[in-house]
Amino acid sequence: MGLPLVLFTLGAAVVTVHQFRHWRKYRQHSEKWVFLGWMIVAWAIGVLLIAGIKFPIPVRPLFPTWK
Repeated sequence: MGLPLVLFTLGAAVVTVHQFRHWRKYRQHSEKWVFLGWMIVAWAIGVLLIAGIKFPIPVRPLFPTWK
């Protein structure tokens, strides 16, 4: 579990730094903060999935009358 987690974290960090520098260069400050927020969310979900968390699976249909 350690190696995939480290590689995923390094990849996410490289992409984030690259995009952050790009938007700083072109003076788009709000976009870089929105991107950073979404990358943190994506990183956290990725870490949970790599760690083996299982998300709940519905046992009955959410909308039973839909066909």
